[in-house]
Amino acid sequence: MRCILLNKNTTIALIEYNTDHNAIVDIYDVYDIKYAPLSIQNANKDKSKSLVKELNNWLKNRGIPSWRKDIEHLLEKLNVSSPEELINKSFALSLSDQYWMKEENDTITWNDINFFTNDFQYKAYLKASFSSDDSENEKIDLHSPNNTTDGMIQKAWIIEDEKRVLIKGSYTHSRQEPINEWLGSNISRRLGFDHCNYDIDVIDNKLVSKCENFVKENQEIITANDVFFTRKQNNHTSDMEHYIKILKRYGIKDARKNVENMFILDFLIMNYDRHMKNYGIIRDVDTLKWIKVAPIFDNGQAMQCDKLINEMNFEDGKGKFFKNTDKKFSNYLQGFKTLQSIDITKLDGLANEYREILYKYQEYTEISNERIAKLVNGLKTRIDYLNKYINK
Repeated sequence: MRCILLNKNTTIALIEYNTDHNAIVDIYDVYDIKYAPLSIQNANKDKSKSLVKELNNWLKNRGIPSWRKDIEHLLEKLNVSSPEELINKSFALSLSDQYWMKEENDTITWNDINFFTNDFQYKAYLKASFSSDDSENEKIDLHSPNNTTDGMIQKAWIIEDEKRVLIKGSYTHSRQEPINEWLGSNISRRLGFDHCNYDIDVIDNKLVSKCENFVKENQEIITANDVFFTRKQNNHTSDMEHYIKILKRYGIKDARKNVENMFILDFLIMNYDRHMKNYGIIRDVDTLKWIKVAPIFDNGQAMQCDKLINEMNFEDGKGKFFKNTDKKFSNYLQGFKTLQSIDITKLDGLANEYREILYKYQEYTEISNERIAKLVNGLKTRIDYLNKYINK
């Protein structure tokens, strides 16, 4: 069927969408490429790339990944055969940006259907995502932003006090991820880092994290991966310097400070999964102005949560640092220029607060006293390492 791809109220392209294969098979016309996703703008400049293929990659990556935890169970509850099928159920709408699709002659508007200002049903979807109850569920409304949530961890958008709130579960055997999100928020708040705040809650006897959507209705988040490839990298320029130069070129204030703050946090909590899709910038979709570095979010894969007790090591480890997916944490802070602005005393008492939280939710994580002791001592070790690095 012939469809229009839009960015809020601006038409980007006229395309042919095959509902049998859930894929774009042709592009009839491109009306305004500058309003397209940045990855598509990048591809459009590269004549070696197929715009149809890149649009399909963008669309597929928009949906729930096939490797999400318990994805088969979720799809069965939703009565669909694949994650790709879900994208077409709600105009491909998301709560991370304003891109959407509709049939060419459909008169529906952005104001009619967007999830930033229009409510949506979520309780049945939330139950399908987090409940282990296999009894008959109520019918799930698939007109939902939950069709376009990325990542391996079970998650769901809900509405609380008219705010859009993201619920996330856990993936590893330790079930520490929600507590890791709390820890990342706590450290960021104490040190004055711009961040997305995470709280801890319990749903269906499962520990989850909750965070309010930090993307507003006239904004989108653009991932670092897409930002990075807007300009060719000089052979003598490091990944981080290349990225910061791009941010400065587009008028982003405090670019270096905010990027370094994110990796300082990762150094402290040993976040091993800071891939280039879980940080980036916020852009105004009406003016196309790059507004700021996105607040720090997605800190769950940290504090040795994937390790058994006898494997836990807080002396050093490896994480993702731009294109280097195997970088030692001990090498993270080399060349950082804003470290002296960190007041490490603001982390005083954090280890005790962390211990209290670990014990408070121990019945849900089922982690042992031995693991809790290692985690608390590990956090003390990381804080001590940062203190020594700052004052060396």
